Amino acid sequence: MRSGELPDRRELLAAFDSRPEAGDHPVAGWAAALAELHRQRHRDPLATAGIDCRRAELVAAVDRWAGTVRAVPVRGVSLGAVLDRMAAAHVHAAHLLHTCEQVSDTRVHAAWYRLATLADEWSDLIAGYVPAPRTAAG
Repeated sequence: MRSGELPDRRELLAAFDSRPEAGDHPVAGWAAALAELHRQRHRDPLATAGIDCRRAELVAAVDRWAGTVRAVPVRGVSLGAVLDRMAAAHVHAAHLLHTCEQVSDTRVHAAWYRLATLADEWSDLIAGYVPAPRTAAG
């Protein structure tokens, strides 16, 4: 992966599970951290306020990073917010997969469909990003 290139959907899905295929890209690291925060929300609903503050910090970090190495897309969509929604959807889908009595449960299907839709959104979004212009010093 070249500097400034964003991880693709496959790498993000690996990051949500903290698998090595995610690589060492900063966005993959933030994706793993966001997924872990969503897991914590499931385990400890009373800690939601603190967890949500940390999520907001990570979303802002992704957006700051994207602004330094990539030009903002025309739509002005927050990469960090999309990443956070993907992390939440992944954690929810995985939770349902492991807790529903039947894998064929419509909730399981709906959750994985939601994740696939967000992964498509990520792919479309990163395709719309272009490298930020280089400065004379860069």
